[in-house]
Amino acid sequence: MINSFKRLRNLKRRDIYFSRIIKAIWRRIYNIPQIVLFYLPFGFYKNNRLRLASFREIHKGKRCFIIANGPSLNKVDFNLLKCEITIGMNRIYLIKEQNGFMPNYIACIDKKSQILQFYNEMDKLEIPCFFNFDLRNKFSKKQNQYFIKGKFSPAFSKNPAHQLLGNGKSVTYAALQIAYFMGFGEIYLIGKDHSYNTNAKAGTGLISDGNEDNHFIKGYYKQGQNWDAPDYGSEEFAYTITRKEFERAGKTIKDATIGGKLNVFEKVDFFSLF
Repeated sequence: MINSFKRLRNLKRRDIYFSRIIKAIWRRIYNIPQIVLFYLPFGFYKNNRLRLASFREIHKGKRCFIIANGPSLNKVDFNLLKCEITIGMNRIYLIKEQNGFMPNYIACIDKKSQILQFYNEMDKLEIPCFFNFDLRNKFSKKQNQYFIKGKFSPAFSKNPAHQLLGNGKSVTYAALQIAYFMGFGEIYLIGKDHSYNTNAKAGTGLISDGNEDNHFIKGYYKQGQNWDAPDYGSEEFAYTITRKEFERAGKTIKDATIGGKLNVFEKVDFFSLF
């Protein structure tokens, strides 16, 4: 609760508007039965939590690269990452068409812009994937699919098998919490450009013209598909929480994004890591 109020103080006045407030209230009402279902002690719901729990400390002390979807990925030599453990997000699987690379894991929690538009593609993936619990019925619930439940508070979750994931207005925050749970001691962000070609208010729904260049591949969103303007302030607040939690645990997290504009984590040159 305290973190939620602190995050609100960080918002710019232009990013607080009536329609956004109404949507936030409705999401919280809708969320109540979903939370109840996530914690049900039987059937699919219990099994899903047990399967999530199997990832606890699975990579203890190892290093990990968390891969966002920014255009700076086009400057990365992915051959260097083939022997690394990687967590990608959203439609990172499209990069396989460019260079044959696939991450070890994928996280995707965005409902409107990601899952509802691309679940048919995502359902075909064969690597372990962490999807939004609320849209579990869009998927086949195959053995490689795990369903994580989020909350509205940005409070950091150290155990997504039993605690709801903190909301940082970006799937990157979810991936960081999952990586912490997996036990990684050294984490590097890449492709987190933290820069979109829009001046729209945070959270504003936008319609793609099919030519947007905010991602590693042109046409990431097809003409007529929707996406939301980023909420930089809320993201940065969540990443500050992340940095503190990692420091308390003796873990390190650094930003190796080439030319990225996020200034919360210590910067490091990507190519110097190999």
